[in-house]
This record gives sequence, C-alpha cells and structure tokens, in this order.
Amino acid sequence: MRTFLLGFSAGAFWLQMQAALPAHAGAALLLTSLLLVMLGYVTRGWHTGLRIAMRCLFGLVFGYLWAAFLAHSALSSQLALKDEGQDITVIGTVASLPYRFEQGVRFNFAVEKAVGANVPPLIALSWYAGFRDAVTNAVGDVQPGERWRLTVRLQRPHGNANPMGFDYEAWLLEQGVRATGYVRPQPRADTPNVRLAAFVPGFGNVVEASRAALRARIARSLEGKQYAGVIVALVVGDQRAIPHG
Repeated sequence: MRTFLLGFSAGAFWLQMQAALPAHAGAALLLTSLLLVMLGYVTRGWHTGLRIAMRCLFGLVFGYLWAAFLAHSALSSQLALKDEGQDITVIGTVASLPYRFEQGVRFNFAVEKAVGANVPPLIALSWYAGFRDAVTNAVGDVQPGERWRLTVRLQRPHGNANPMGFDYEAWLLEQGVRATGYVRPQPRADTPNVRLAAFVPGFGNVVEASRAALRARIARSLEGKQYAGVIVALVVGDQRAIPHG
C-alpha cells in the first residue's frame, strides 16, 4: 500500500509539471481503476520485487489521472467567451462576507439561475457606488445568505503574471470562483437589482451569516481602535480590515 501511495503522489506531482491537461481523463481513470482491481488478483504469485514495481507503476498512473480528472472538473464550469461583457440577469445567494470599501462592496455570489447564459456556479462581484470619487449609484446592503436578483457583467478570471507576485487567477481557482464582474447599477426596468429573500437556509449561509454578525459586533465594540482589524482577523478570519503599511 505504501508503494502505491508513493507512486500516486509522484503521479499527481507529474501532472503539475505538464503544460496541458490530458484529454478523456475520466474514461482513462475508470479503466485504470478496473485494471488496479485486477492487479490484486493477477500478481499474487509474482516475485515480491516485481509486485512492488507494478504497484508503484499503477500508483503513478492512477495519481496522474486522478489529478487530471480533478483538474478537468475544476475547469469544466467557465463563462463562455460570447457572454463576456454582456448584461446577464442572475439569481442566487451572497456566499461570502461582503467587503465594503470606499466606493462599494465586493462579495462572492452563488448562482442558482442565469437568464440567457451559462454562468459558473460561483462568481465574484463588485457593486460600485461610482467611479473616481463620484457617488452616482445606490449600492445594495448585501448580507451573507440573502437571495438577490442582479444584472451583472462578467469576464473569465484574469490576473497579473508578475514573477514572484500574487497569482490572483490561481487564488480564484482555489476558491472555486470561475468568473468575476460587477453589478450593473441601472439595468432594464423589468429586471431591477432586488433582494428576493432575507435568508436562504443552508450550512454555508449559516456559517457566513454568523461570521458577519461577529464581525459587526467587534467593529461596533472597537470602533476607532487601531487593532480592531487584527481582532476581526483572529476571530472570523477576515484579514481585509488590517491596515497595510
């Protein structure tokens, strides 16, 4: 078993070194799984060294294909190129702690329904009050677990490719976010930005709503205190209120 696990780890690492994902990883993984089951019966009478080598080889192939299958699954839901920059009406829930900044708010949005487009299940949105210090739009008071109907414009995740810098695109992929965009401030009259439900029951929504309540209480209690952002980060894991510099 240890030999197989070592091969499995080496196979997963091998995939990370490739420039492109292999095609048909799911079918190949299923075939390899069947061969792996057969291996336990076929190699019973084999020499110990040969048996170890075969287990290592199958672990290598299985680890490579398993990592490829997971990668294909993570990349399967993405925004179509034709839908980039288009007005899309989406219905879903606020799926993260909203981050409020001077010109608006940012949050993750779990999409339940999209009209006329194939939208990934989790997107990152910004809702701006205006641009260049000009407040011209009303920003919704979004809270975790709320269901909203929003008109948005989206794009596929993009980040700067600076050597040794923060890889924003990779970070979004780790979070499961497959599109980013912003809320349109003045959509069509028949599809306004509107809250549909104050709270949608669900484990993730309960967790995020509890974090939001704790953050708000700490912010009220430590208003004006320099270390308030540090306390929030320690209690609820939100580091964005820590001042930089």
